[in-house]
Amino acid sequence: MIAMKGGTPDRVPIYEHLFSRKLLKEQLGYSTELYEGEVQAKLAAKLGIDCIWTPLNGFCGIEDVLHNENEIYQDEWGVTYKKNGWPIIAQIDAPIKSRDDWRKYSLPQVETQTRLKIFKETVNANEEGLAVVVGLLGPFTMMTWYFMDFESFSMALFMDPDLVHEIADAFVKWALASAKLAVDSGGVDVFQISDDWGGSNGLLISPEHFNEFFMKPFAKLVQGLKAFGKPVLMHNDGQIWDVLDDLVATGINGFHPVEKAAGMDLKIVKEKYAGKICPVGNVNNKTTMVTGTPEEVVAEVKECIDIAAPGGGYIIATDHSLHDDIPTENVYAFIEAVHKYGQYPL
Repeated sequence: MIAMKGGTPDRVPIYEHLFSRKLLKEQLGYSTELYEGEVQAKLAAKLGIDCIWTPLNGFCGIEDVLHNENEIYQDEWGVTYKKNGWPIIAQIDAPIKSRDDWRKYSLPQVETQTRLKIFKETVNANEEGLAVVVGLLGPFTMMTWYFMDFESFSMALFMDPDLVHEIADAFVKWALASAKLAVDSGGVDVFQISDDWGGSNGLLISPEHFNEFFMKPFAKLVQGLKAFGKPVLMHNDGQIWDVLDDLVATGINGFHPVEKAAGMDLKIVKEKYAGKICPVGNVNNKTTMVTGTPEEVVAEVKECIDIAAPGGGYIIATDHSLHDDIPTENVYAFIEAVHKYGQYPL
C-alpha cells in the first residue's frame, strides 16, 4: 500500500496473479478446478507474495460453478462459453450484435447471493494480512469480448457509435455499484481494473477511438472507485505508448504489468510518470520466466529493482501471472531474489 501511493516501504513488494494449478499442487498438495478465494489466499501467503487478487463474481470468464469439459453454456451476462481454460474461459459468442439486441438486453442484477462469494472467501482466509486486490473488468474488454464480439464492435464504431457509448456507460454504473457492495462488506485494499488495450506491437484500435469512446468511461470508473477511498491499479497488457499519457491522466495509482515482452520500457515509465503512478511488473514471463534458468530470472529481477525501486513507488511482478508454463524453480527464484535484493535501503 505504501509503494502504491509512491512511498518507500521496507522491501519492494511482490504482486502476482496466481494462475498455476501446478504451483497449487506443489505448495498445498492439491489443486482446484475453479478459482477459489480461500485457496488463493493460502497460496499467496505460503509463497511470500504480498497481495491476493480476487475477482467480484460477474468477472466474465471466471466461474464459480463447475461445468463439464465440452459443455456449452451462458453466464449471467448472456455470454456463451465452452469450457476450455483455467482460470479464465474465453467466450465463443456474445449477446449483442446490434442496437435491437441492446434494446432487449438487461444487465445482471447487482445484488445477488453470489456477487461477493470469491471475495468474501479471500477476505476470510487472509490470515497474513496481505493486500486484497479486488478485480473488475474495464469497459473496453467488456465491450469487445463479452457484450459484443470484436467484429460487431468494430462495425458499431462507425455504424452506430452511440451504441458503444451507451453500453460503456451502462457497464461503468454496474461496476461501481458492484464495487460498493465489496467496500460495504469490508476488506478491500485496492481495486484493479483489467482492461487490455494493446497487443504485442501496438493498440487494438486507434488512439483516436480510445479517446473518443473509452477514456471518459474509464476515467469515470477510476474516479468512482477512488471515491471509496481505495487506490486503483490498472492491468493493461500490451504496447500502449500511444495512449499512456491519457491513461495516467485518468487518475490511476498503478499500472500493471508494464509488459516487457510488448516493448514497454520500465525505465521510461518510472522516470516519465514519477510521482503520478506506481509501475507494477516488467519481469518477462514469456521468455525469462518460462525458458530461462533460475540465475537468469534472478538477473532480470535485479535489473528491474535497479531501474525502478530507487525512491520507492515500485512493485515488482511478472508480465502477467505465474502460469503453468513457468517452471516452479523459476517462481521460487523470482520471489527469493526480491526478498534478497529488494530490501530498503537498496
